[in-house]
Amino acid sequence: MSTPGTLSAALAFVPNWWQESADPAAFDALLVNWARACGWRACGFVWSGEGPPVVKTVQAGAPLELPAPPEVPDALRRLKSGEATVAYSLPGTTGRVFAAVQPAGRPAGVLWAEKAAGNPWTDSDRAYMALAAKTVERAPTLSAVVGPVLDPDRLYQRLGDVAVIAGRMAHDFDNLLQGIIGFSDLTLPLLQPGSQPANFVTEIGKVGQRGIQFTQQLHHLSRSGQVKPSPGAVALAVTKEETRLKLVAPGVRIEKDLVPNLPPVAVETGPLQIVLGHLMENAVEACPAGGVVRVAARPVELSDADSRGYLGRAAVGGYLQITVSDTGPGIKPEVRRRLFVEPFFTTKVRHRGLGLAIAYRVLCSHRGGIQIESVPAPGTGTQVRVVLPLAAVRPPAVAPGTITATAVGG
Repeated sequence: MSTPGTLSAALAFVPNWWQESADPAAFDALLVNWARACGWRACGFVWSGEGPPVVKTVQAGAPLELPAPPEVPDALRRLKSGEATVAYSLPGTTGRVFAAVQPAGRPAGVLWAEKAAGNPWTDSDRAYMALAAKTVERAPTLSAVVGPVLDPDRLYQRLGDVAVIAGRMAHDFDNLLQGIIGFSDLTLPLLQPGSQPANFVTEIGKVGQRGIQFTQQLHHLSRSGQVKPSPGAVALAVTKEETRLKLVAPGVRIEKDLVPNLPPVAVETGPLQIVLGHLMENAVEACPAGGVVRVAARPVELSDADSRGYLGRAAVGGYLQITVSDTGPGIKPEVRRRLFVEPFFTTKVRHRGLGLAIAYRVLCSHRGGIQIESVPAPGTGTQVRVVLPLAAVRPPAVAPGTITATAVGG
């Protein structure tokens, strides 16, 4: 058995973070036991997301209700800039060290620890802090205090399995619906125009057409994992969707803020327009009459911390960031917690929740990512950011069947 306070004891504790529990008290207990195993004078966790900030502190072997350390804002800034850990001097100790905890597609938090005087921090200790933070950000118990923690690869795999079935079902239903539509079209000329039988047959044809629209979405889901090398133009796709949506919702204004001469992205035109179409349509539907949907696009360079803030498979490098925001009421916290956790979750009566699932699978297949947040105060509404790799620096696509991952909170 390892001696508490040694690096071997700290490493031996790491698997404990994978404890399955939905009880917030379990996370507190893990922090207490982690402090004991590592010999920390004090330690804690701080995270600020959609709701009230989460502040957990352990001191002298017991959880305490204390404010977050004052260094947290600066520590987050430095960690997001690329530092693996950051340290601050603290009287009576050998310093307080912070490491970033970045759940996929969620805001970043920090895990911190401090050592008693006479017990200096070593490079190995700081490397261990970074390892512990990486473990905590994927730990099942974290979902008990910050909400669902998703494993992007697991979600992609689940949607891939569903997509195979969806493609087969869509093909079979297409055949049935084509028969219904075809025979209703053949029957209608045989009936007296305006008669009740003619009206009934007309309605049968309309229902068949709505069914075809649904099977088209199933086809989109089925094909959303396909990757082709042709580059796509974001400005053109946005303009096409703007034209379509103005006919559907003339009372909503669409504003564009696209950087001139946007570089092409490594997503061909068809999938690109499907992704933007779903995001812009959701924004339009969320707006009241007279509302505004804003679409912005600009090239960005993602750091490691930036890329981990997106749900998907974004990585370090050059991307095109597209932001779609609306002036609607925003997403309720209880709804936000269910997005992606329940892949086909929707609050819309006549929808099937396929839009975000299709968008996510396209983005993931092309090494992109998505981020959903509330519009910063004093505004209202929701803003969705997606990042797409630039065609000039196209990363390798996700090959079907090559992803293996452990499910975490999803």
